[in-house]
Amino acid sequence: MTETIPYLDPNEFYRQEMDSWEELWDNSLSLSQNVSNILNQAVLLPQRDLMLPILATYILIPSKWARILPILFSWGGKGSGKSTTAVFAAKLHGLNQTFSATDTFSAIRNALDSMRWIDPQDKQFEKEGVLLPWDNIHIGTLKRDERIYQLLLFGYSRSSDKISIASPDGTNKEFFVFSPKIISSVDDIHLFPDFEELHRRLLVIPHKSFDDFTPEEKLPYQNFDVHTDKIDLDAVYWDGIEDKFFEFWNNPENGKLYAKYRTTLTRKGKKAFEHSMKTSQWIISIDLIVTGLVTGTWRNIPEAIRHLEKYWKFADKYIFGLTSATIQHLRDFIHEETGNQKKVNDELIRLGREPIELIISPQKLKSRIKYHNDRGELDIPPMPRDIVSIMSKLGWRLTSKGWMEKK
Repeated sequence: MTETIPYLDPNEFYRQEMDSWEELWDNSLSLSQNVSNILNQAVLLPQRDLMLPILATYILIPSKWARILPILFSWGGKGSGKSTTAVFAAKLHGLNQTFSATDTFSAIRNALDSMRWIDPQDKQFEKEGVLLPWDNIHIGTLKRDERIYQLLLFGYSRSSDKISIASPDGTNKEFFVFSPKIISSVDDIHLFPDFEELHRRLLVIPHKSFDDFTPEEKLPYQNFDVHTDKIDLDAVYWDGIEDKFFEFWNNPENGKLYAKYRTTLTRKGKKAFEHSMKTSQWIISIDLIVTGLVTGTWRNIPEAIRHLEKYWKFADKYIFGLTSATIQHLRDFIHEETGNQKKVNDELIRLGREPIELIISPQKLKSRIKYHNDRGELDIPPMPRDIVSIMSKLGWRLTSKGWMEKK
């Protein structure tokens, strides 16, 4: 008679040895405060006081209640901790793993579809907690499959998240791809010219190795020992932490509060608050602000708005204000070629005469591009269509006369 060998479940052994997330949780604190405390020990941020509240709040966004969401983009080099947020967010939402660059459009689309609906056939009632945590993608990932790029582009708004896919029988099958999305990459996706439409949907969180922090950036961590105090997510037993998320958002009082705050922020007419954000920034900040107010990140609307204003001012200057090497070289070239012409035109206009049409030689531009490319100073391949696209964004069009400034 064959003896039955009992199954050894590794999870049971690890559970006995590992620290539990419950040891990190303080029931006297708000949901947001607890999540923020864990993230503060797991991922080190160069602009901690500005970025940490946004990071913690974003992963607490309730997909069922939200209407318009940015894509959280953790951007940084190897060893910068940029993947940690997506990994922890997945655990908090009860997901077993994150997506990767090797996952296909169909796999991601189907996963979002199955996560979102109680009954995937009639698509009437939504589940809570849908999340797309997508780790370590690249510019090539989005360029290789246009459908993945469109999934990100359309999935930011509940009103435009429907994607129709042709079935083998000739009918169209509809998928809805709205959800919070966390992506991480070493590539500067937010600066890549071909993704300009995606840029205004991104909430960028910069990351870098703690060794590269400036003395000022290390100040919030002066009482923090990186070697002993930092949490390794793999060394903690996380089973059950998702209950905190779902219990909170399945409480009707919190849903009622979410609806109340969102209506207050979006109601037509004169508001009791003001902000200095651009329209595009404000639109994708609303549900983030509402989530923070309900979960305890901010005490009131003015405090939340002040924090988001500080973030967007920082982002405009230090994140989106950066330019790719190729764009900067083209800007320098345009300035060199047109600087004297513009001075002459200013004088002609002063004298009441017609200015000279600004024209840049295509051959000169081609030679300049080749020069920088031979020196390894371009960050994108010098393909003609890419150069035409960048020049167009810089205000120039190619004509039979040469490159001419757009009117």
